[in-house]
Amino acid sequence: MSGALLIAPAWLGLSGLWIIDARGNRRAVDAEEVGLSEDVADRLEAWMDTFDAIYEEDDEARSRFPDAVEQMAWEAEGAALAVAIALELGSDWEVSTDLTGWREMTKP
Repeated sequence: MSGALLIAPAWLGLSGLWIIDARGNRRAVDAEEVGLSEDVADRLEAWMDTFDAIYEEDDEARSRFPDAVEQMAWEAEGAALAVAIALELGSDWEVSTDLTGWREMTKP
């Protein structure tokens, strides 16, 4: 398997991984589907759990990290995950991230 993989958070129940097709369309995938190791899959799940914990179901626009330090730490782990995933998948994959797009979706 090869292709373009995007690491971008999405609320509740999604892995944060997306296959990008030739038209630029996203399809949610899980770590197992793209062949990631259990260690990287566990890191990814913990990272997404941190993201899901800030979700405000009653008002998505209020979904924010408690402070800038926590958000920066979460973004740093996302960037580190991207490197780990790219190393595991190899050169047949183009791995990119969108760690801030969720903020645009939750603007009041």
